[in-house]
Amino acid sequence: MALTKFDICSQALIKCGSDTISSFNDGTHEANVCSVMYDTIKKSLLYYTFWNFAIIKVQMNRLVETPTDAKFLFAFSLPADVIRIRSVFDENGNADYTYKKEGQKIFSNNKIAFVEYVQDMTETTMPSFFVEALVAKVATEINEAITASGSLTQRLASDFQQKLRAARIADGQENPPQNIMPAGRLIEAHLNGSTSDRFRHEQS
Repeated sequence: MALTKFDICSQALIKCGSDTISSFNDGTHEANVCSVMYDTIKKSLLYYTFWNFAIIKVQMNRLVETPTDAKFLFAFSLPADVIRIRSVFDENGNADYTYKKEGQKIFSNNKIAFVEYVQDMTETTMPSFFVEALVAKVATEINEAITASGSLTQRLASDFQQKLRAARIADGQENPPQNIMPAGRLIEAHLNGSTSDRFRHEQS
């Protein structure tokens, strides 16, 4: 069964030897720490690696506005869920090594542009190997604030490194997503560390 954000934080607290929480708003110190730190920790772990399960490719929407950098002809909007860009390329699949990122925009001299990136994920779509690494990472990061035990933090960090290596090996066995479709159409991405597919719609 897929774990929720609450489940992940609860397991991390157990690793810290701490009391669990009843909700993120229960007023306890543990709940406050988890509420403040969790999302940043999750995004940082997604950023660590070009995770196959989290990579998708989409055609970016070209903007009407002119790029603020005169070296470029076209501006595109990045999808809102971008964690880390892997590559930008043209309609023929040729990599664009000269593009520029400015905020949530991409400047390019290609009239049509695609982006391959690691997307932000909801907990229920994460494969189990990543969730295990995430639990270990959350425990490592929150422990100082929860228990102030440096020795326990070191042990948790070692456990995280083991879980991270295992997750990378498992993810490397998955097939990366290959489908590329125009903006405004369904985008297929391989998720959940299995043969199941997730479809998402990029709004024009």
